[in-house]
Amino acid sequence: MAKLDHFFKDFNKTKLEKHIQELLKNYDFNQEFESELISDLITEKHYYCACHGLRPLRFRKEPYPGRCYNFFGFFLSLGWHPISWNQCIYPKSKENIVKDALRKAIEPDISEYKRQHPKCERCGKLSKEIDHIEPEFDVIAQQALKTLSHKDWESIMIDSFNFLIKEEFRLPDNNPALIYTLEAHKTVKLQAVCKKCHQINAEERKNNQ
Repeated sequence: MAKLDHFFKDFNKTKLEKHIQELLKNYDFNQEFESELISDLITEKHYYCACHGLRPLRFRKEPYPGRCYNFFGFFLSLGWHPISWNQCIYPKSKENIVKDALRKAIEPDISEYKRQHPKCERCGKLSKEIDHIEPEFDVIAQQALKTLSHKDWESIMIDSFNFLIKEEFRLPDNNPALIYTLEAHKTVKLQAVCKKCHQINAEERKNNQ
């Protein structure tokens, strides 16, 4: 008999993610709602809530530029607090935590380039995204990660996993990976693109590897 691939209740990870995504489409931004499924998931699978018996009672989505939304849960002991249901399914590695922080750090550069280039530099349509042409962001990030010492990683893991801090995790100004990334980004080649042309860029890079 085949082994059932159950991750939570009757869902595997893929089906659970899709189910919650469809569920959230029913609610507008800033509309409060309850979901026993999401509450149970966070209570049982969230790295902090599961250890401290915290259960969110209701939720809301808030719009966030460049993302689909920010997600908040209401806890009796904390009030409204940012929470990620997706990371209960797919926890981030420490490397991805740092990469996200590095992306956050270069957002001012990206926003300014997009302001200066409102049209796609490939087809002339309205630009939606900014592509790192040379070097790619992942190349910069991988080199940045190599600058981190064991002590740097210890500090990152302590700070990034402090659930009680409501602000998004940011690397301190003296972090070697942040310093490397900001310096590398001064000479990076960017391109404003529409979504279709961004996909074309990605396919061309893949074919040229």
